[in-house]
Amino acid sequence: MNSVADIGAMLQLVRVARGFTQDALSNATGISQAVLSKAESGIVALDDARLALVAEVLEVPIDRFLDGAPAGGVLSACAFHRKRASLPVSDAKRIRAILDLTGLEVAAVLSDVEPHVSVPRETPSDDGWTTPADIAYDIREAAGLGNDPIPDLVGVVESLGAVILVRDLQATKIDAIGSWPEGYRPLFLLNASSPADRRRFTLAHEFGHAVMHSEPRTDQEREADQFASELLLPAAGVRDDLVNLDLGKLALLKRKWGASMAALVRKARDVGTITENEYKKLNIELSTAGYRLKEPVDLPLEQPSLMMQRLRSRLENGATVEDLARLTHMLPNKFHTAYLQEAS
Repeated sequence: MNSVADIGAMLQLVRVARGFTQDALSNATGISQAVLSKAESGIVALDDARLALVAEVLEVPIDRFLDGAPAGGVLSACAFHRKRASLPVSDAKRIRAILDLTGLEVAAVLSDVEPHVSVPRETPSDDGWTTPADIAYDIREAAGLGNDPIPDLVGVVESLGAVILVRDLQATKIDAIGSWPEGYRPLFLLNASSPADRRRFTLAHEFGHAVMHSEPRTDQEREADQFASELLLPAAGVRDDLVNLDLGKLALLKRKWGASMAALVRKARDVGTITENEYKKLNIELSTAGYRLKEPVDLPLEQPSLMMQRLRSRLENGATVEDLARLTHMLPNKFHTAYLQEAS
């Protein structure tokens, strides 16, 4: 049984993940906002009847509040998200809460499987001795990738021990969010609305955050971009391709390397196969052709499999959907939609 403080922290987590303000939850349950605030702060405990009412409105079993919190309370590791534009604070908090709640569900499903995370955490050195590109090179070495294109980035990241899920984050201004709490697997939620090329770069970017940024850094977004660029487009492998570029060749290279035409142009500038003027010219051509909004060449959408494989194994060994829902402290219909929909 969780403490009053743990119950309050979990209540707040679920409320925010479901997109409710305290006022909205108060209106839906008839419990005053002041009482809800004190309950979330661990000052007062809701009685069983009121806690059951809150659980009904938030669509979770009451056990979500009473059991299953990690030691020390709700997950609180540094999380990162890749966004396209200014993201409303309310959306940022909601999506972060979804990430933490999903992390608890994933940990429950994989509780009988050792993490086996085979990628080390490493922070770029301030003196430039160890760069994000160096760290990406080390990841490629660990995965046995050499300098070749990565046909299935999702599969590679999962093979290194991370969990990846595709979710409708109900916000068009965010592409993904991820974190790597101590003692857990790295977890990444990819926005279902993102196109495949952007999703691949976003996953590489978030993976870079997880590996390099256990603590926030001033230049962390640029570092994550550099990591992602080298992971997808290793200089030693792609350099010879990035010459005599035009839109037609960029389209062919996009299919080969699984990176956007814009990312390829940036990489060509970074490795010195085009000049700054050529870089500007190609970017103008991309904009004029409308490729800033929608590029040609649709890449295949890569689908995660680690969680689905584990769930299928549990089901084949006699577990029911109801069993798995209880394990993750979810309602059966919510569990099915979140984790088994693609198998239906």
